[in-house]
Amino acid sequence: MTAHDKSILYALENSMFMFPEMPGQWDIPSFAGVRAHATPQVSHPLGNMIGVSTLTRENADSVIAQVQEFFSKRRQMVGWWLNPSSTPVDLVSRLETAGFSRVIEQAGLVLTDMECPIQCNPSVTVRKATIADRENLIRLYTVGYPLPEKLAAIYCDLLWLIENGNHYLAFLDGVEKPVSVSSMFAPPNSTIAVMQGAATLNEHRGNGIYTAMMAKRLADARAMGKDTAVLQGDRKTSAPICMKIGFKEVCSIDFYVWGNA
Repeated sequence: MTAHDKSILYALENSMFMFPEMPGQWDIPSFAGVRAHATPQVSHPLGNMIGVSTLTRENADSVIAQVQEFFSKRRQMVGWWLNPSSTPVDLVSRLETAGFSRVIEQAGLVLTDMECPIQCNPSVTVRKATIADRENLIRLYTVGYPLPEKLAAIYCDLLWLIENGNHYLAFLDGVEKPVSVSSMFAPPNSTIAVMQGAATLNEHRGNGIYTAMMAKRLADARAMGKDTAVLQGDRKTSAPICMKIGFKEVCSIDFYVWGNA
């Protein structure tokens, strides 16, 4: 595996854990052998997440129990991201024994041809969002994704704390307000751009909006000097669209959840 291949896998596995701490809103608890973040105000598995597991057969069950105890005291759900290099090898069965259930099957996708031609619907316009768009960003993450409104607001503000972190809005001719939102950021000292957080209102899906969002983000990534794009695509929604554009699957990333809202 080349150094760049390792960087790609690192970005795919770690992207959900690259956000800085916002005390009281986005905390970074410490558990042995995993990365984590937590949202004290919100019970949602995307806000309370574990991943990048380097656990052993000896400590895996005890760490899983510690995670459950931590979030149980908060009466919160927690998600566990199963990455390609997650250990131990039987981590899935250990999580399922502990009561975790798989809720999302994702494909780790990579695009290295950053100038691939993308046919877009001319009725769709995409631009970077600004702080003045915050209300619309929160609305779209809340309704389109969907996310709890508090978590949508946290993510909205969190992304702007990352260097080269940007939200994007899509507009459809004849519709006054933006109809879709997405985001992108670049890990520090990397030539890789991470595509993240795309959501389109149900009534406007099927208009090529996701494709237009991707085209704009890829163009901006090229302008930033990035030579690779990565994302975790839901196998039922975004992954098939991305693969038509030219993304290639390099791994599977599944998401398990425990607890009640």
